[in-house]
Amino acid sequence: MRGGRGIADPPVLPSKNITSASLLLLGAVHGDPQGYERAVRLLRRWQPDLITVEISYFSLRYRQRQEANWQRRLYQALKGLPPAARGHLAIRRLTAQVALPFEVRAVRDYSRQYRIPWRPLDLGGPSRRHLPRFARELLSPDNLSDLLTTEDEPLEDYVAREYRRAHYSCRRPAWRLPGIGPETRRRERLQARRLRKYLRKYARVAHLGGWEHLAPWRDGDGLWAALADLQPGRLLLDEADNLG
Repeated sequence: MRGGRGIADPPVLPSKNITSASLLLLGAVHGDPQGYERAVRLLRRWQPDLITVEISYFSLRYRQRQEANWQRRLYQALKGLPPAARGHLAIRRLTAQVALPFEVRAVRDYSRQYRIPWRPLDLGGPSRRHLPRFARELLSPDNLSDLLTTEDEPLEDYVAREYRRAHYSCRRPAWRLPGIGPETRRRERLQARRLRKYLRKYARVAHLGGWEHLAPWRDGDGLWAALADLQPGRLLLDEADNLG
């Protein structure tokens, strides 16, 4: 086996239905350092008429208002840690978490360049509960110190392994993800309804979100199952590396 952690390199997802599909689901590993370029590359190849992103209007506005404050707090907390702390996996993931997600930046910039609309798609409830805790909890010096005690590896290796896991989860029934809770189920159903609504107006809709939404779940719920009758195309962002 290659790739480490007992997960072999997976086959690439089949793309035969991508060209003719009216809906394309793009699956990302959040915090992927190559995610911006990969997302833009796939969007340019597919050329959608509308793009949606797995983020709520509340989260988008809140992040835009708080990003500078979060960055200041992160900088101050890191000053009390060894210089090597910035390269720790948990710190690099936290740094990506408090920045405007690459998914949003990629879609926003593509939308501006090609003059097509984009929409946040997610439910705002989880963000209303979790985002206000970032400044006082996530970015506290004590929390950053605790993160340095967690397992470390290069972020690029972690992301590559997550994409391997994503390929297997999307392709093999034995790798189905565990069942989802009530709130996640509501989020998936809401996103599915909104995508169906947009498809009545736009010929080609692309949705960019976490790869878990593209995978089958053991209880049969989830975004992929809710949209199965539409036969959407499905790509993981690392497949952009295979484009000519």
